[in-house]
Amino acid sequence: MDRRSFLAVAGALAACARPTRSASPRSRSASPRSHTAAAAPSPASPAPQPSSPPPDRTVEVLDWTFQTELGGSKRAVILAPRPIPAGTRLPVLVALHGLGETTDPTTGAWGWAKSYGLDRTYDRLLHPPLFPEDFQGLVTSERLSEINESLAAAPLGGVIVACPYLPKDIGGATPIELYARWLGERLLPRVREELPARADVASTGIDGVSLGGWAAIRLAMSRPDLFGVVGALQPAIVDSAMVDAATSLIAQHLGKRPLRLVTSTEDMYRNTLVELDKRLTGKGVAHEFAITPGPHDYPWNKGPGGIEMLLWHDRTLHGGRGT
Repeated sequence: MDRRSFLAVAGALAACARPTRSASPRSRSASPRSHTAAAAPSPASPAPQPSSPPPDRTVEVLDWTFQTELGGSKRAVILAPRPIPAGTRLPVLVALHGLGETTDPTTGAWGWAKSYGLDRTYDRLLHPPLFPEDFQGLVTSERLSEINESLAAAPLGGVIVACPYLPKDIGGATPIELYARWLGERLLPRVREELPARADVASTGIDGVSLGGWAAIRLAMSRPDLFGVVGALQPAIVDSAMVDAATSLIAQHLGKRPLRLVTSTEDMYRNTLVELDKRLTGKGVAHEFAITPGPHDYPWNKGPGGIEMLLWHDRTLHGGRGT
């Protein structure tokens, strides 16, 4: 499949309805503790460890509006840790919501903070240890211990999370290239102007869930000059044709930068994502792959989804690899 066919297949996602609960996958069961891809490389040098945070760290939530341009109305909610020490600049993560929040710019921009509770998730990561209820009960004892040990050894460094509205017709009536242009010319410059944010590509990540996960991969491929770190939570890769195309394009465009794919035991896309992981590993594409407990639904977004996204990007954008 060529790139034109690939984008045409992906554009069909705009017509899909977001499920509220997925059926159990038909493929063989996989361990929910599959957290590291075989091909993932080790960092070239030891990761710098963030300094111990003050006990009063909080998360500030900002609501930004933008001019209607470059494809339509735009809005973004920003999550920033406070206080940020003088002279410190933090990495930036662009986090994209799922199809259920595409109804309007306000709902979309607030998707991660309000619908998925990312501000609370962020606060809990700043004040460990975490407990099973922080994962909505969707965590193994082994993974919970790993995360708490990691946070005890090196507290969260902190990232500025930008959560923009993602239109339902992304990749269709709203071209990927046009939306990426808005990210690069409007959203990211404003983040760096109004907040102490780093501006280099290696310190800028993108991620998202479901529709937003697939859009994150496509945006990173479209604009490698903007995003140096790429993640995707339960990305909506719906069939084998998309797996074929995604394997080829990821190998071509993202093969030399940190990449992580996350699915779950009851994710409707789990089978195709397991296959994508196998294909990428077979091609020697360095990446990480994780399967956690849980459904393709809001409890997962509020629990493992948000925790895994924030922790991995925090570790990776600060110069190391996530836990």
